[in-house]
Amino acid sequence: MQKILIHFAELSLKGKNKRVFEKKMSDNLKRLLKPLRLIRKHDRTILEMEHIDDAMLDHLALIPGISNFAVMHEAKSELDDIRAVAERVVRETFGDVSGKSFRLKARRSDKRFPITSPELNFEVGGYLKNALDLTVDLSNPDITVHVEVTHDGSFIYTDKRKGAGGLPVGSSGKGVVLFSGGIDSPVAAYTMMKRGMKVTLVHLYNSTINRDFSKIKNLAKCLSQYQGRTRLLMIDLEEFQRHAIAMVPDKYRMIIYKRQMIRSAAEVAAEIHAYALITGDSLGQVASQTVENIRAIYDVSPLPLLSPLIGFDKEEIITVGKRIGTYEISIEEYCDICSYLIAKHPETRGKPEEVAEFEKLLPLQGLDCIRKEAFFDNGQEVIRKAQG
Repeated sequence: MQKILIHFAELSLKGKNKRVFEKKMSDNLKRLLKPLRLIRKHDRTILEMEHIDDAMLDHLALIPGISNFAVMHEAKSELDDIRAVAERVVRETFGDVSGKSFRLKARRSDKRFPITSPELNFEVGGYLKNALDLTVDLSNPDITVHVEVTHDGSFIYTDKRKGAGGLPVGSSGKGVVLFSGGIDSPVAAYTMMKRGMKVTLVHLYNSTINRDFSKIKNLAKCLSQYQGRTRLLMIDLEEFQRHAIAMVPDKYRMIIYKRQMIRSAAEVAAEIHAYALITGDSLGQVASQTVENIRAIYDVSPLPLLSPLIGFDKEEIITVGKRIGTYEISIEEYCDICSYLIAKHPETRGKPEEVAEFEKLLPLQGLDCIRKEAFFDNGQEVIRKAQG
């Protein structure tokens, strides 16, 4: 049996609500990693795993709410045992380390332990230096050995990894993501997961041009690795777009399409008692994302409309997409209904009142919007369901 020591990000700042956040984080870890046992100890959690590999650690690094983590070993809170376990861990992890540089980072949170953190650094560090023929380098060492002396025992580890940070999914309510299948919206969904939001994905499509949804489902599968059970709703806007193409000048259609998408997503939000809509908009990136068009499009939303990527540039968004595994899926070919039969140079300074006049010509309610629904959990589709 192997153990992972986890430290959390913002949970320590939550005061009297801290236990609620810790419970949510524990539930998420149990669901996503299925440990043999999860032990909560003060400001840290220990996962007991049957087996640990690089893929599991890479997955853990992207689960929202985690500050840092490491595969760790336990020792008695006695100086001799801490020294012995630290020596064994270094030998087992790195083999022959003669002549390599190292530093020891010790922290004593249990004040009953008879020596202070600086003294622990000196006592254990000096022992490892002599026993393993190491040199000391406090700035850029080959090896860093961590020792934590706590009320629950002493923990020793060498490979401390950075986590995703943020809050555990589900601790900040529910939101609905307008999920296009491009590069941006999956990153926006993940970014809101990091702020603790449980997201439902709503994909708007046109059945005359979109018939294969494998790309959209693969993106949903990928995101379900980080929040667990994930609902994907796919709503057909073919009838609405048919009316819009017949009645609205082509330079305004993109704005009209997006306003209707927001209405559809808001209906889903009302059904599931979500309190926000989420987009992948980045200011100025494309014609629909000028500040004027954002105003004209968002004006129709009855709910707060969150755009976590609004200040990101494309390279920043791509970097996150690659890290979470959505980028390679996002760049696969797929028909975007926002660009379906629109002008070569669409309107970039739409006015809400002007767009609303065009909408008076359109049926905004009572459309035959077929829904397709699927659920995903930890990278797998678990339920398929269709409704009309």
